[in-house]
Amino acid sequence: MREAYLIDAVRTPRGRRSQPKHDFVGEFANIHPAMLGVTLVDALLERNPSMPPEKVEDVFYSVVQAVNEQAANMARTIVLSSKLPVTTSGVTMNRACSGAMQANAFANASIMIGDYDILMAGGGEHMNMCPIDGEMDFNHLPFPKEMFAQNNLVTQGVSAEMIVDKYNISQEAIDDLSVRSHKLAHEATQAGKFKNEIIPIPWTDRDGNEHVLDYDSNIRPDTTHEKIAKLSRPFKENGKIHAASSSAIVDGASLALWASEEACKEFGFKPWAKILTSVNAGVHMDIMLDGVIPGTKLALERTGLTVDDIDLFEINEAFAPVPIAWMNELNIPIEKVNVNGGAIAMGHPLGGTGGILMATLLNEMDRQNMKYGMVVMCAAYGQSGTIIFERLPR
Repeated sequence: MREAYLIDAVRTPRGRRSQPKHDFVGEFANIHPAMLGVTLVDALLERNPSMPPEKVEDVFYSVVQAVNEQAANMARTIVLSSKLPVTTSGVTMNRACSGAMQANAFANASIMIGDYDILMAGGGEHMNMCPIDGEMDFNHLPFPKEMFAQNNLVTQGVSAEMIVDKYNISQEAIDDLSVRSHKLAHEATQAGKFKNEIIPIPWTDRDGNEHVLDYDSNIRPDTTHEKIAKLSRPFKENGKIHAASSSAIVDGASLALWASEEACKEFGFKPWAKILTSVNAGVHMDIMLDGVIPGTKLALERTGLTVDDIDLFEINEAFAPVPIAWMNELNIPIEKVNVNGGAIAMGHPLGGTGGILMATLLNEMDRQNMKYGMVVMCAAYGQSGTIIFERLPR
């Protein structure tokens, strides 16, 4: 079996959702979803000039809402709109919120078995043009009646309340994590910690003024416990989940460059990291969000590593109770978790977040000279993804 190496990883900033009631238009609201991916493809080519574009054999790309502007084969659309040649193929996939992680895991595996030498992998979501809460045609549901006979389908907000009850999570713990996310994300942004991973995106406001977004615009450093206490709890009577403990709805994308050992030698790539294991775990469809616990256990078991061996963790803050339950059940110290904030502050562009977490993790591991890192995500319909990386000195 050959070795596969992660060479580079980039992402867009995360742009805010439009708020028509407040006369606010999101930064990327009028940019086609494919162009977020195109910007990242072209950036990877520019950052790795020793590699001729025609050597990129395929692009693996994830979206969740494969409708409207994200319909058809988004990966191939990105290729045909970018500086890649027509000889580069593209395939679009969907593993819900962990889709970009899966795209990268598939890229890794495909190189290891010898099918490819150079790939790009990632994902994105344009939640302005293709909103997750968009109108659903209940006469044409994508689920057969047999699925409903065996499973109880609830919204993720309701599932988050179920996590709260199952793991006996307090309101204080939920609010503490929410405030922490904004605080750490703001501090990391101010310190320039995301500069190496973010590719700036030009955008035009409603008055025709041109801007460049080079930071995650949803962060609210003035978030406090007092402000949170005033928010409604929409998912359950006397519930604990509110808007500030939920991942923000944003537009964004991620993309990574993968290469075989032979390609690294040919083009002078310096391997950044390799995957030690990639795990997917399923849980009941209604509670849905705690698959991160068995997924992490299985990943550690497969590698022979322990929680203590992992230097840094990135877990998607889909809802605050998810990382809280995961940390509590597995005895993971919060000091190792989401040290630069998370999706509660910066947002969760569904199909792209897994790749964003990868880029953030590995850049922080560089700064702290760490060896082992883990990315963990819950995903819709009772799934989760876990990847353990070994960072390689460069």
